Amino acid sequence: MSLKDNLKYLFSIDTKSTNRVIIYIAGIRIRFIKPSVKESGIEYIKFKCPVSEIPKAEGTLRNIQLADLKMMKIFDELCKENNFEYWLDFGNLLGAVRHKGFIPWDDDVDLGMPREDYEKFIELYKNGIPNYEDLYLEFNNNGKNKCFLKILHKKLPNIAIDIFPYDYYYKKTDLEEKLKITEKIGKVRNKFYYKLLCPFFINQPQKMRKRFKKLTDKYILENHKVDKNIEPSLFYGMDYPHPYDNYFFDYDKIFPLKTINYEGIDFPCPNDTDFVLTQTFGDYMQLPEKDCYPRHTNSNGFQGEEGKILEDFIK
Repeated sequence: MSLKDNLKYLFSIDTKSTNRVIIYIAGIRIRFIKPSVKESGIEYIKFKCPVSEIPKAEGTLRNIQLADLKMMKIFDELCKENNFEYWLDFGNLLGAVRHKGFIPWDDDVDLGMPREDYEKFIELYKNGIPNYEDLYLEFNNNGKNKCFLKILHKKLPNIAIDIFPYDYYYKKTDLEEKLKITEKIGKVRNKFYYKLLCPFFINQPQKMRKRFKKLTDKYILENHKVDKNIEPSLFYGMDYPHPYDNYFFDYDKIFPLKTINYEGIDFPCPNDTDFVLTQTFGDYMQLPEKDCYPRHTNSNGFQGEEGKILEDFIK
């Protein structure tokens, strides 16, 4: 990383690359949505129809979605070639069930993946993806307490896939245990002396990942060995601070994976999509009262040469 890039993390303000204003202070990233972007979400609330019938995005936002879809197809091909398991997750799983594709205002891709396959994928493609020289792997590691895998495009800012690892617990759990261990994960992640180290790992994702593994093995798994044959519970990896009250799923809520139609293509999804979505979003068939806007990609940025690259990538 260049001196200029390192200085950016000491103090800088970015208002151009995404729909957020991003402020870096001593390696800590502070983000908030631009007021004009929030206002755009009001348009969706005006539709007098069921949320599942809201029209698809148009224009540049739709092109961004189609570029994301192209990334999904490439990732799906790579996983099939290597027998890696993954599934649509979060907003993309919601979009599949509710809209048969992208949520009209969504602009990114969220996928879940078992830890074992997640690590194998990283090792296999850490130096590049054959036949796709513009795609590369990177870790979202911005000085906060997180470090998860992203697949990015070198020439298209914020066209990305976010991949979230899931870990196996060492046994099956009931609801009381799930909530108790979820609370424990939060406490471990938020201990002051762990958070204090984060800015020093900003350009060292390997160290950050080792740290999360150590914390998981010691404090969450308590050094138990995992036996998948007993179909244990799964939980969100500590690599990312998910904002949910329960990080756990019973094995049979995720496996065996099924397929679901997404933009005319069949992609893997959890075994019980209704349960997963309800635990994540509550009443997921209702229009949210806020957040009906693209959160990541600045659609106004895809002009001129960037716009042409976007269209060529889709084709």
